[in-house]
Amino acid sequence: AAAARSGATGAAGEAEPPMSNYAFFVKYTYSNECALLAYNFHELVSKLGIFEIFAYRHDHRLISVTLAYILYRYQVHHCDMALDLALTLVYLEDLRGQVQKRPELQERGRDAFNLICYMSFLAHAFNSDRPIRLADWFKEIGWRSFKNCHQLNAYVFFLFSQVRGFKLRVEESKVKRYIQKLCSVPNHI
Repeated sequence: AAAARSGATGAAGEAEPPMSNYAFFVKYTYSNECALLAYNFHELVSKLGIFEIFAYRHDHRLISVTLAYILYRYQVHHCDMALDLALTLVYLEDLRGQVQKRPELQERGRDAFNLICYMSFLAHAFNSDRPIRLADWFKEIGWRSFKNCHQLNAYVFFLFSQVRGFKLRVEESKVKRYIQKLCSVPNHI
């Protein structure tokens, strides 16, 4: 991932140009639909300014790749992925406005990776008839940041209770706006 950001060294010691964001998502996701959704999701999260509020020391694109991986791995259809990611973006947009009034959210929000991934878990749990279990999220990605699934569950409950105020439903118009943005082909690939 660092090579993708800074440029790798090619044959004869010449520096290769850095990989574009879209090429990165095509290379590291599993389908054209996943690549488009992951690319657009990353771009929209970046525009929301989430990475200025919540730190993440690795390549920020890895968050979107991770979400594409877990949703693809558990056979979530790309239309449902778009719905889950759109709802996640609404949650993040709402959070951005709350952080200024409640700075403790920034401290307890951990890092951008966990915040975005587990906001996505809440969105997925709300949208899906048969959601991916939290134990599976822990098995796939949570073990890196949490000692056990119980600790992860406490973090998700914090997001649900303190950040979302026990409300997962949002205005449909906001979700529809983000679905259109997630599914649109970018002009500058």
